[in-house]
Amino acid sequence: MLHAFPFYRAAARLTFVAVLAAGLPGLAGAAVRPTTRLTAEDVLTRHVTLQAQAQTVKAVLATIESQVHIHFLYSQQLIGAERRVSVAAVDEPLSGVLQHLLAPLRIGYEVVSSGIVLAPTAAVAPIPVTGRVVDEQGAGMPGVTVLEQNTTNGTGTDGDGRFSLKVQPGATLVISAVGYKTQLLTVGERTSFDVRMVPSATDLGDVTVVGSRGLPRTDVERPMPVDVLNAKELQLTGQTDLAQQVQFNSPSFNSAKTGVNGVANYADPASLRGLSPDQVLVLVDGKRRHQFSALNLNVTVGAGTVVTDLNAIPTLAIERIEVLRDGAAAQYGSDAIAGVINLGLNKSTGVATAKVQYGVTQQGDGAQYLAGANYGVKLGKTNPGYLNMTLQYQHQSQTNRSDDYRGGIYSAFPALNSANPTPSATQIANENRLRTERGNVYPQVGQPFNVGVYGSNQADIYQGFYNLGIPLGDSKWSVYSFGGYSRKDILAYGFFRNAITTGSNYSPLHPDGYLPELPGRSDDYSAVVGLNRKLAGGWNLDFSTGYGYNYLDLFANKTANASMGTASPTDFYVGRSAFGQSTSEVNVSRNYTGLFGTKSFNVAFGSQFRADQFKLQRGSAESYFAGPLAASSGKSPGSNGRPGIAPDDETNATRTNVGVYVDLESDITTRLLLTTALRYENYSDFGSNVSGKFAGRFKVTEGISLRGSLNRGFRAPSLQQTFNSVTTSTVQSGAIVQTKQLRNDDPRLQPLGVAAPKAETSWNYSAGVAAQLGPNLLFTVDAYQIDIKDRIIDSERLIKSSIKALQTPAFDGISEIRFFTNAIDTRTRGVDLVTTYKTEFSERSRFTTSLALTFNQTNIVRTSDTPAQLQAGTTNRILLIDTVSIGLIERAQPRQKILLSATYTYGKFSITPRASYFGAVTAYEKPANRTVNGAVVYVPHISQEFKGKTLIDLALVYNPAKAVSLTLGGNNLFNVYPDKVDATRFGSYSNGEIPYTRNAAQFGFNGAYYYTNVTLTF
Repeated sequence: MLHAFPFYRAAARLTFVAVLAAGLPGLAGAAVRPTTRLTAEDVLTRHVTLQAQAQTVKAVLATIESQVHIHFLYSQQLIGAERRVSVAAVDEPLSGVLQHLLAPLRIGYEVVSSGIVLAPTAAVAPIPVTGRVVDEQGAGMPGVTVLEQNTTNGTGTDGDGRFSLKVQPGATLVISAVGYKTQLLTVGERTSFDVRMVPSATDLGDVTVVGSRGLPRTDVERPMPVDVLNAKELQLTGQTDLAQQVQFNSPSFNSAKTGVNGVANYADPASLRGLSPDQVLVLVDGKRRHQFSALNLNVTVGAGTVVTDLNAIPTLAIERIEVLRDGAAAQYGSDAIAGVINLGLNKSTGVATAKVQYGVTQQGDGAQYLAGANYGVKLGKTNPGYLNMTLQYQHQSQTNRSDDYRGGIYSAFPALNSANPTPSATQIANENRLRTERGNVYPQVGQPFNVGVYGSNQADIYQGFYNLGIPLGDSKWSVYSFGGYSRKDILAYGFFRNAITTGSNYSPLHPDGYLPELPGRSDDYSAVVGLNRKLAGGWNLDFSTGYGYNYLDLFANKTANASMGTASPTDFYVGRSAFGQSTSEVNVSRNYTGLFGTKSFNVAFGSQFRADQFKLQRGSAESYFAGPLAASSGKSPGSNGRPGIAPDDETNATRTNVGVYVDLESDITTRLLLTTALRYENYSDFGSNVSGKFAGRFKVTEGISLRGSLNRGFRAPSLQQTFNSVTTSTVQSGAIVQTKQLRNDDPRLQPLGVAAPKAETSWNYSAGVAAQLGPNLLFTVDAYQIDIKDRIIDSERLIKSSIKALQTPAFDGISEIRFFTNAIDTRTRGVDLVTTYKTEFSERSRFTTSLALTFNQTNIVRTSDTPAQLQAGTTNRILLIDTVSIGLIERAQPRQKILLSATYTYGKFSITPRASYFGAVTAYEKPANRTVNGAVVYVPHISQEFKGKTLIDLALVYNPAKAVSLTLGGNNLFNVYPDKVDATRFGSYSNGEIPYTRNAAQFGFNGAYYYTNVTLTF
């Protein structure tokens, strides 16, 4: 009789037994003694009692042999006899014991005359299992995760709590849901299950995939730190943008809103571990996400970088987010110097979720409306797939936190400073007279009035996203796809232009001055399609291809081209930046059990082909045109507030990249885990790079682990950095001159000794402890150091009049230049601590609290020498990086961030208070001439520290019915603002238009915000 696994014919069986009997090395049971003929029924009905905990397979087999008086015939190497297993049986038939012991190990058996032959099974057809998951009241639970243990094979329950899945015989199902105890179910003769979930506040074992191509692991098992943020935690922040939801959940992540700040108005700079926005890689379900199209060239965090726009993905499409706080370029490719953010998409089916939210600031502005819906459809019956869809709309009204304007409107009197705290009586009288002559458009000097707009931008955001997975019939192939579309219409503002007729910005179209409006439309779409299957022998194949595209159309309205006089339009099309990225990849992996005597051994390898394209398209002619008043009257050419993209700056650049990697991970023993990865990439425009990673984890006890890693990473210069070109025209001494951001392939740079940027390289070291102290308390602490060599920066503005090498015919008509270069090395050191405590007081009463903090510091440790060709003939040292740029790297982000939150649930009510501390930041201004005691003096460095502040949030949730959740909340309840700019010292105060610095990113400046939302799930 052949039990459970038909893998031998009679002839093959006799041959195999003969080989065993020959006593070849490595075989057990070689001494075969003649016995009376056995029947399978005689053997398999014998009873066994044993208790084995983490013992080798061969030891367990020996114990069984001693009780049932039968020999097992096997090759130790073939069946992995050194693998450790746990099994218990009390007076059970041998057939059942063998099923529990051998099936999960993929070992088949057959009773023969000489004993029981064991051998690895060939490909075994999976068996279907079905079931229904209900809560403590017996209602079906949607969205519960059902996984086959030690695999990535899984599904989610539908709207009625039902699931179906194909698994290997003898598999163990892991049933888990946020807030409930995880349950393990063994698939034997029983293939249909009814599962009742039990609420739990003590489940601390978040399982993650990012950072490992092997088995999913919990905190104590991971060799590197990962923050796991589920959808419920994200929604509880009351924030509507995805980046802001992460900001208040992950200590190492930083993203702050800005105003009057160029490209940062349209895509928020977001960073990890205090590094640049382009030094963190964003994945969506493990696949690379494309970047934003426009380069941030303003004086703010992330200056000179391009971001990945997290806010282009609707929040309702996210099931959870994994933040890997460790270098991972060897595993995932360029950009992953600081870490990886993986957005896990919603896969639930049969569940409809609808959410509406309204909120407003304490000052009554900044009203936010959000309406969204998510629904998943089960596709098929016997082996169903899924289609999950999300639609979301969001409106953000403008906020304005500018101070009263202190500058002149019609006449030029000095702005407020330490030597001139108020204008003179004569100056005030002249200004009042001019205002009266203009019909008293603005109040009298000394009376409050406001002409600027500095705050969160007005925005309308339309988004859709889908996530699809379909098994292909009865084959082992599955097709998957995900992607979506996002449109953001954003209205930002420039600085107020006064009405002084001699000024370069004066326009007769706006005789009382004007405030440029700067609308922008960002369209973003993406799609990924892939195939995967599990082959015989446990190999997993994954093929995918994807394309992502972003473009940003910019406009300048209610402004003027001053050089055109009355002939100027007031509305301009400024131009378009666009970026597209296609990525195709193949990934192969397999997890071995018992290979080389290890507990597990996972091997993964693959390749990736990537093609990038970056475009700049010109604006309307008037947006960059130099009119007749430019030379004759010194009026500024181009659309004021945002000059257009000129024909000379149009760009259409492409490059390709090919990468290959290998990734190995092994549980050497039950305590020791080691992982290593190696990646080679070759770029068509600058060459190749090799990155590597080695990490390990050692379990001191079952609940305490030591972990550490060593990474060599890299980041390729973006196409936006290499090929971005910007021209700004001004008038000097009656002549039009240009400020140029030069492309790195501009032929004028090579004679100056300026080479095209090469890849940044990094060494990342980390060491930490993860401990689960009993069922209720979990904490992790990790220290790290990140050394980045040849970090790419945008150079300072190099002024032609003070640099001899620029005073050549090649630079005629140019007043100053900038370019990207690998000018600095930096070192970042820090410590992250995350701790969570969960407990249950009763079935209806639960409590959770968490503390997360980071201490982080980045310093520039080396600055490159100025190229000799550029320095030649100039006595003063030419600086490629100066005070403000240094400050943006070292001090513009909080060096300390502490997040403390707690949630207490009683029945249908819950309350969540939250405290968020953002450490001090420092803003710098460039050296400048200042008037002190009536004399003009040169001030070399100007800086101001803005103190650390704590924000308090509160959310109250009431669930009157299972399908309804009502939330009433307040963020920044005590209306805390950052420190104001010192108006007596800083030019960036801009006569009251910018009371909160643009040169640092702390926590925003809108004050208290109150909101309510309703979520329906049915």
